[in-house]
Amino acid sequence: MRSVATFLLFLSVLGIFPESTVCLPNFLSRAPALRSESSFRSWLRRRQDDNNTTAGDAGTYRRIEVTGAHAWKAPGPNDKRGPCPALNSLANHGYLPRNGVVGLLSAATVTNEIFGIGIDLSLPLSLYATLLSGNILTLSWSIGGPTGGTLLGLLGTGKGLSGSHNKYETDASVTHGDSYLFNGDVNSVQLPKFKKLLSLQANAAVPNWTLDVMNIHRNYTLQDSISTNPYFFFGPVSGLLVSNAGHCFVPGMMGNHSAQWPNGRVTKEILQSFFAVHEDTSTGTLTHTRGHERIPHNWHRRAAGGVVSEYGNARFAVDLVRMAAYNPAILKVGGNMGTVNSFAGVDLGGITGGIYNSFDLLDPDMLVCFIFRTLLAVVPDLLQGGLLGALLNVALKLLTTTLLPLFNPKCPGIQNWNGEMLEKFPGAGSKAV
Repeated sequence: MRSVATFLLFLSVLGIFPESTVCLPNFLSRAPALRSESSFRSWLRRRQDDNNTTAGDAGTYRRIEVTGAHAWKAPGPNDKRGPCPALNSLANHGYLPRNGVVGLLSAATVTNEIFGIGIDLSLPLSLYATLLSGNILTLSWSIGGPTGGTLLGLLGTGKGLSGSHNKYETDASVTHGDSYLFNGDVNSVQLPKFKKLLSLQANAAVPNWTLDVMNIHRNYTLQDSISTNPYFFFGPVSGLLVSNAGHCFVPGMMGNHSAQWPNGRVTKEILQSFFAVHEDTSTGTLTHTRGHERIPHNWHRRAAGGVVSEYGNARFAVDLVRMAAYNPAILKVGGNMGTVNSFAGVDLGGITGGIYNSFDLLDPDMLVCFIFRTLLAVVPDLLQGGLLGALLNVALKLLTTTLLPLFNPKCPGIQNWNGEMLEKFPGAGSKAV
């Protein structure tokens, strides 16, 4: 095992130790089951722990260290880097292992500590990566390509984020290209797409890539994939959740926070740093160096100390609903049918056995329910045939014991996940979600 914590977690899912003692950080038990913004605030007020940030509370915004032990270093030839700029930057600064192979719990806690991602969001994301693209034996996963090994091939796991197309890695990302269009290269920023993102604030007096700006870019990236990729696929997890989340995460994670900008400000320089794009000041020419993402100097994370301050499932759900109000197409599951501009949708109600439909997702509380219930429904199906019997049982127990404490138990469960409805899309591949 990679660490004592990993070993204890592995034993806990086998039933040797109680799950509650090791599976989740202690602060999880403080959070309410209902994950709406209003319920968070009500709960925190009852605990007198609201921690709303005021304009004069500059000390709330912690500057993230990028010197000393956390000085930036370029990845070595065997280090893993992948499609997520945030994870790449954490590895390049040594907050995550510099080799790019991360533990389930460490990935969840580090993204919480450095970027302020709520543990109710960071933990499910890391768990999903572990189960779908990682190593169940060591409870770890690669932020880039496969880590190798005969055993991993036997188990059907360990392909890393870069090898998780249509399960985790997805089409229509913020700056990276679709897998089909770039011969499987999902790790590189495509500069035309990045330039399009920059152009949205080219004439702004005070440039800031807010959610409203990213709404515009979300529409562009979606339509760009539909019009150029004959095998574009937008699944209920890889598209509706992951691809949309990438656009929400730009202001949600990358903003530099201060008393002047309590909600964070994303500048051109911040985007270039996080996406590893360099601009020649004399010519304006942009170049991208894959895997060289950086946390900017003098960058401050969002306010700490209260659940409302973090970017968790409640905030993500509210942001996604705001995006859908601007462009309802982002909630439409489907794909192209082998030619460009041939997008066809499928009924979300049909996929979920009538439990959830697209209109339900316009309610942030129901959207959070959909996220967790979908993960509980699709992961067992995806693991079938890939894991040996004993490990499959371990993985499924880890899934349920980790996720169930994180959401409202009254959320409607999905009893019949009809994933075969997605098989008609030529770009979906095997067991796409």
